[in-house]
Amino acid sequence: MYLALIADVIDSKIVQERFDLQKQLEKTLQKINELFKGCLASAFTLTLGDEFQALLKVDAPIFQIIDTLRSELKPTQLRFGIGLGEIVTDIDPLQSIGADGPAYWNARAAINLVHQKNDYGNTQIYFLSGNDSQDSLVNALIASGEAIRSGWRESQEEILLNLLKRSVYSETFSQQELAQSLGLNPSALSKRLKSSSIRVYLRGRAAALASIQSLEKGEAHERIV
Repeated sequence: MYLALIADVIDSKIVQERFDLQKQLEKTLQKINELFKGCLASAFTLTLGDEFQALLKVDAPIFQIIDTLRSELKPTQLRFGIGLGEIVTDIDPLQSIGADGPAYWNARAAINLVHQKNDYGNTQIYFLSGNDSQDSLVNALIASGEAIRSGWRESQEEILLNLLKRSVYSETFSQQELAQSLGLNPSALSKRLKSSSIRVYLRGRAAALASIQSLEKGEAHERIV
């Protein structure tokens, strides 16, 4: 089984300087492909101008990858569809074009559902595997994290951005190292951590990833849309 990830730019038709945006997308995807090359079955590839996709191994840190993409492309807003399933065609590790199968079908259905179930614009990630009960659990965890994130001020978001730059994506991060990196005293950092609920956010992402990976053990059913 594989994880297919399809992403596109929200309101890309009204984004100014679309040529510059596409260049930024190309540069960012090259960086992501290098950072996470050990997790990719098929590299991130631009497909339809403002849409891109990749095929990942099931043990890939997919939410860390998504948050890294978001941080690298700020302030551009993105939506994501994640699909779990098989691939029935050959896989080209250099570009994720031409491969097909339930993983991509589920990812396409998932990104389409973002339009319908985005919690008033807060949730821009959806997951499908064909296992309805497990999908509901994963999407509830995703939505909870998105709700936390939607309330962040810039100073609170800075915590996650700093962790991502240091390739840290776990609630067990070192508070001392984070304080030093941000130039904050322990008291100021503690207040910011409490108000941001960053540990709860990362805990929820870890739980969602664990739930997705548990489906690889034969619990998932293929979903053809």
